[in-house]
Amino acid sequence: MKTIAEQFAELSGQIYNLCSQKELVRRKCLNLGRMECRLLNFLYNSKEPICMNDLAVQMQVSHSRITRLIDALVTKGFVERFPSKIDRRSWLAHITKKGKEINERTNYEFLELQKELINNLPKEDVKSILNHLNDYVEAYTIALEKKENEFEQKQK
Repeated sequence: MKTIAEQFAELSGQIYNLCSQKELVRRKCLNLGRMECRLLNFLYNSKEPICMNDLAVQMQVSHSRITRLIDALVTKGFVERFPSKIDRRSWLAHITKKGKEINERTNYEFLELQKELINNLPKEDVKSILNHLNDYVEAYTIALEKKENEFEQKQK
């Protein structure tokens, strides 16, 4: 018989696998790689064009990597790149109308999937399940932060 800790560990693994599968489906819908998808979503949430150097910092990748990612998104018509009017050495990136539409479509499809999932749950338990899942995520976050801090202290 599994302990409660083992059952939670198994559940955590299942949730991780579901999230990975969700991202895989999303990337297939967009025909994008993981980082391209992440970058497109980042640009979607940005209201203004962003300097390529700032994008590299925000995405935690090298400048050459961000250039390759933006090149791929430009080729697909999801992003436009243009020189800065303020600093001629800088280039800015901005999501296109097509990029916004494709990102919104995949977000919509994800919400529809969530609605389908909710419909498969007992109606009287939906709010309780949501509250418990939020509690679980919060407790998991705290436990991971504590463990990271412990590792950092050991390395000092």
